[in-house]
This record gives sequence, structure tokens and C-alpha cells, in this order.
Amino acid sequence: MKCLLTVSLAGLSLAAGCQPQAPQDAPPPRLVVLCAVDQLAAWVFAAGQPHLSPDGGFARLAREGVTFTQCAYEHACTETGPGHATVGTGVAANVHGIVRNKWWVPALNKAIYCVDEKVAALPDLPEGKDRGAGLMLAETLAGAMKQGIRGSLAGSVAWKDRSAIAMAGPKADLAVWCENATGRFVTNTGWTAQTPQWLQLWNGRAVIDSFFRQQWERTGPDSAYAGLVDDRPYELAHFNGTQMRTLPTSLDGGLSKPGVEFYTQIYNSPFGNTTVRLAAEAMVRGMGLGADAIPDVLCVGFSSTDLVGHYFGPDSVEARDALLRLDRDLLTLLAFLDAQVGKGQWAMFVTADHGIVMTPEWARAQGVDAGRGAIQTMVGAAVEKSLRDRFGVPADSKRYLSHVGEYSLFFDDAVLESVRGDTPIAELRAAASQVAAAAATKAKGIAAAYSTAELLASGGTDAIEKALVKALAPGRAGEVQLVVKPNWLDGTTPASHGSPHPYDREVVGFAIGGGAPAGVVCTDPITPGFGAVWFRQRLGLPRPAAAVDTVPASFGVR
Repeated sequence: MKCLLTVSLAGLSLAAGCQPQAPQDAPPPRLVVLCAVDQLAAWVFAAGQPHLSPDGGFARLAREGVTFTQCAYEHACTETGPGHATVGTGVAANVHGIVRNKWWVPALNKAIYCVDEKVAALPDLPEGKDRGAGLMLAETLAGAMKQGIRGSLAGSVAWKDRSAIAMAGPKADLAVWCENATGRFVTNTGWTAQTPQWLQLWNGRAVIDSFFRQQWERTGPDSAYAGLVDDRPYELAHFNGTQMRTLPTSLDGGLSKPGVEFYTQIYNSPFGNTTVRLAAEAMVRGMGLGADAIPDVLCVGFSSTDLVGHYFGPDSVEARDALLRLDRDLLTLLAFLDAQVGKGQWAMFVTADHGIVMTPEWARAQGVDAGRGAIQTMVGAAVEKSLRDRFGVPADSKRYLSHVGEYSLFFDDAVLESVRGDTPIAELRAAASQVAAAAATKAKGIAAAYSTAELLASGGTDAIEKALVKALAPGRAGEVQLVVKPNWLDGTTPASHGSPHPYDREVVGFAIGGGAPAGVVCTDPITPGFGAVWFRQRLGLPRPAAAVDTVPASFGVR
């Protein structure tokens, strides 16, 4: 599979060093925008780009800004939480600490969610309780602006809570997300003492309900879906009780009036992205973002692209249609910023939180080696047997492994202690890690397995190992790290992500406004954290610690 982003070069300048024009001094933008599309792999965009409108949002980004052809994550943990945290902070997961959507905590004997935090709800938004950015270890762009620019405002909105929260961080004025149970956009006391009036009005208008019983049908010409199949048996059915896997389909959740099933279906459709776009516009108006010369920041997370890709596959008619519709939403958002903030008064970086793999069944039909299965379950069984064969059977039928998940293996310290005899515990742990890694590599669907301690000691010797190292934060990693074979999936969901392979790490990247040169295709490598680095430099704020991105001189910043 080709995973490099390709774009139409008509009318654009190709620059390996991304410096085709001299820097120009300009006042700082009134509003900087970090926009993360959930699950937009470079290869998915490359396949869909020829079918996008020449007058669409992506075309405007390319025409008036910079297209980065080599935008990829440093870290292997290609999931929503880590990705949005990188977009917000400018650094990899080993620095910002959001190493997975959830990770195992041995001391608690359970997994914790990346935005779990005991936070009181607002009285009128009880759904928003117990969500926060307390597990983040690095400062976001929003936090840096709040601290370094007096009077700066910072807002973040997405359908997913972890998306809005990880981009915003704890110091933002507001992080807002949608709760499927009620269809309301919510926040909590971690950001505000009372629900802002604009958000009360938004929820009072029940904007999502306006989509009830609308039809999701193909929005592009037949040629835009050429080569795609609209009824594949491994796709999930649309969330309206019809058990159908095709377009058009009714957006009603199988209900007679809006309710949780309907809101869930909207979340699993392109109309979820449209809803987020409308909420972002309401946030800009309501908070007065970009209304004066003091720079503000807006973070926008288009979450629904991810659900469509997961449940229908990135190679589906639904996913292609979602991309076409996102193109329109982006165009509308850019025009809104022109009208509300002022053309030339805002800047935006558009990227994605992670990529996606082809559905294995579709990949095999294209001649690609691919598969799926209960991979981690099989790894756990194989590793447990090898540990018992090597170190003996623990007493009371206990297990060496306390947890297998998130492509990591965790040992039970008490069990290791019980069998170590005169062997120092550190020596036993190292030996057990080697045994476990060797056993894991023999399991179906596993390409490689590594001792975490050995990875950290070496720093990684190839791209995969280095990506794994960038995903390991102290106290948030198991003893062994697993890598699935390319194009293999753990589980039954049509498609997913989370690996260090290129299709999961390589994503889109666009910069517009704020001094970014127009019509340039940049082949220099960047990470999706580029926007946070660029905007900090543009606004005269300290560079994020451990950031690897550099801002080309052609962007007009010193």
C-alpha cells in the first residue's frame, strides 16, 4: 500500500526546503486555529483527493497555503487521545503523557481513560462530570497563550471529549464536547464556573435535532465512488435499525423522535462533523474569538470521520462520502472565519490525529497480505504458557500477566516476587520480558515484540522501534511492547488503527494564513504538532520543550 500523500500540483510550487519566497513581516493573526480531522490517513486522502471539488475546502488550503506531503507522527500509539494531545502540545506521546486512549495502571489494577479526572459537573450539564486534562504532562498551545498573552482567549470543541480536552489542556477558557446520551454539547467546572450563555442557547436550539429524518445519500457524482463497493458483508449496518449497509439511509436512529440512538447515528455519519462545525462557529461568536487584536486560539476536532472509517472501512462508499462532505464543511468554516474574524486576520493548521488501515478483507481482495483475529488474546495465552514453562507455575492458579491490552504486556509484581527465589527482582523481570517477547513473536498476527526496558535503553534502531520509544511515558508502559503485522487487526471492527506502521502514522498537513506562503507543496518532514510550534513562534511564545518541528523561514516568522 502506498501511504505517501499525493496532491494536485497544478498552480502550486514544489519546494523541498519549503522556502520559495522571501519572509514578510506581518502583524500576528487575531485567531489561530488548530483543526484535527479524526482519522484522515495520507493514503485515504490521496485516494479521495482527485474527487474533491476544485472549489472545496482542501483546494483552498492548498491554493492559499502550504501542503505538507510528509506529515507523520513520531509515536507508535496512533490513537485519538495521543494524537490530539500532540496537535495541542507540539510534542510526542512520551512527553505529553497521553500514551493511549486508555492505559493500564498496575497500582489500581485497572485501566484509566486518558481524560478521566474527578471534576464536578455544572448544574445544568450533569453529563459533563469527571472529565479533565489532569493526566497531561505537557503544556498546550492554549495554555501557553493564556500564560504569555494577557487577555488571550482559548476555546476547543469536538464531538469526542478526549479530542476537545487533549487539544485544549487544563488552562483553556473552555473545552466543549458532545454527549450521545442527550445530544447536548457540554463542559464542566474544570473550565468554567457556569455554562456560557452561547452554549445554553446552542443546546436550547437543539441543533442536532434539525438533522432528524434527513437522508444520508451520496453527495458526489458516480465517478467519485468508482471502484468502491457499497454493500460489503464485513461492514456494520447503519445505526437506524434497518440492518442496511448502503446509502442512502435515513438519519433517525430507528426512532420516532430524537433520542440516544439518533444522536449515536449522527455521530457515526458526516453530519456529526457538520454539527461540530456549527458548534465551532457558535463558539467563535459566543466567546468573541478573534474579535480584537489580542490573539486567541480555537481548536476544532472533526470526530465523526473516525467512526465512519471504523464501522464501514476507510475504503467504503460511506468513508469517501464523508470526505467529500468534510471538504464542504471546511470550505464553509474558512468562509466563516473570513467573515467573522476578517480575511487575512486568522491562521489555521489542519492535520489528523492518526491514520487507518484498510479493512483486511478488502486488502486481501487487492492482493495484500492481511488478516484479523483475537490477536492480543492469543498473545496472552502463548506468553503465559512460556513464562510458566520457564519459571514455574505460580501458586493458587495465579497468572504472570496482570494485563494484556493496548499492545502491551504487564506483569503481576506479586507473582514475580513469589517465584524469584534468590534471583534479584530486576534480573527476573528482565528475563521474563525476554521470554515474553520471544513467545509473543510466534503468535498469529504479530510482527515483533520488544522488552520495554531494552527499547528505552537503546532508543530504537529502526523506524518502528523509535516510534515505540516515542510512545513510552514513565509509569505508563508495560514490560513488553507488541507490533502487529502490517494490515492485520485485533478484533472484529471493520477497520482500526493504533500501530506504528506508516498507514497509521502518516496523515495530512496544511497551513494557511499567518505568513504561510501560498500555493506551496512542502516535502520537508513535519509532525502533526507543527501547528502548535508554528503558532507559538508566530506569537513570540517559548518553543515547546522536546518539539522536533522547525518553522521554515518562508513563513515570515523570526
